[in-house]
This record gives sequence, C-alpha cells and structure tokens, in this order.
Amino acid sequence: MGENVTVLAVGEVLLVVVPSALGEAAFLVLQEQLSDQIVQKAARGVVIDLTGLDFVDTFVGKRLSSIAAAAALLGARPVLVGLRPAVAQTLVQLGIELDGIALARDLEAGLAALRPGGVRSRS
Repeated sequence: MGENVTVLAVGEVLLVVVPSALGEAAFLVLQEQLSDQIVQKAARGVVIDLTGLDFVDTFVGKRLSSIAAAAALLGARPVLVGLRPAVAQTLVQLGIELDGIALARDLEAGLAALRPGGVRSRS
C-alpha cells in the first residue's frame, strides 16, 4: 500500500504504521485503501502509529485528520499513537483539529483504548 505503508489486521483492528517520509500522493492512496479495508474487514478500530513520523506540515496534519475522520465515518474508531513531542507541538501550532480522535502514548495503549471499556477520545 503506497510508499512503504504497512497495514496489519489485528483481530477487528487495523494497524497503520506511517513511515517518516510519505509523499502527498501516498497519503491520498493510504486514505482510499484504508477506507476500503475498513469496509472489507469490518474493522471496529484503526490504530495509526506515528512513531516514525519526524515532521508534519499542514498537508500531512490535515491528511492525518482526514484519514481518522473517514475511519470514524465508516464505523472504525481511530486512535493516533506514538506522537513525538515536536510533531504534537507542530500540529497544535498549525491549528490541526484532532477532536473526536483518541490519542495514546504507544501501540499497547492504543490497542487498550479500543477494547470494550477502553479510554474514550477527548472532547
């Protein structure tokens, strides 16, 4: 899927590992193919692992928000994990809205958030 984007099915959850360098075209492909997989696999959650992402700009920030919003509209709860401090600060500075998207420190916490009774997204 795209430029080295890994998507794994872990039960009813899809895990997306975003590499450090992902071009605009690859982000668009990722959004389309991930949406298709959510429907095909009846995924109830999507964990988007940003551990490898060193840099975000407006396009990347908005695309991540769009991917998460599309997942939610398709019935899969999105959880962003592995945000580095610099990436988190940049998202805030760019004004990228992550409302309704659960955030977790790491993969383990992200998967736990998707279990019944797991942590809810911030309001």
